[in-house]
Amino acid sequence: MRKFFIFLYTMICISVNYLGAKGAASAYFPLYLDSIMTISVVALFGLIPGIICAVSTNMLMVFFMGSSPLYTICHVTTAVIAWLSFMHFKNRNPDKELSIDSFLWAGFFAAISNAILGNIITDKVYGALTGLPQADTVAQAFYTAVHNRIFCIYTSGFIQNLTDKMLSTVISFILYKKLEKKFP
Repeated sequence: MRKFFIFLYTMICISVNYLGAKGAASAYFPLYLDSIMTISVVALFGLIPGIICAVSTNMLMVFFMGSSPLYTICHVTTAVIAWLSFMHFKNRNPDKELSIDSFLWAGFFAAISNAILGNIITDKVYGALTGLPQADTVAQAFYTAVHNRIFCIYTSGFIQNLTDKMLSTVISFILYKKLEKKFP
């Protein structure tokens, strides 16, 4: 029964991640929302289901939204960093359940890694255009004030990733608190 629930929950999270990305792109909302549930999969079931969620989400985005497969590394990094953050918390607090702090640190470090990796891919491979109008518009808005392309790309990428990952961590923490007792 546990394996079935892990499979089902992971598939639901992949769907929510994809729909979040599709909805943000369709509404020109300046966040990615493509990993909104990945951290909850890692918190509840570990690294491998988290990586499956991350890679599957990105592959759906590649096939149905025209996203780049290179951004898969950002998705996988989110899962790995969340897992490392949770393992660190559990090693320091073996008798405690995960806290909001561990989720926020996971999101913060994932935001930094995603901003760095995503911005390098965006800058070096795609000439500073992500292919997501909502993300590109933020960088362009920065450029109207500061005429430094690199500064604008990296600053807007960091702000968007930080906001995106903090939203993801709060949602993931709420789901974790509701489900962790049922599927320890």
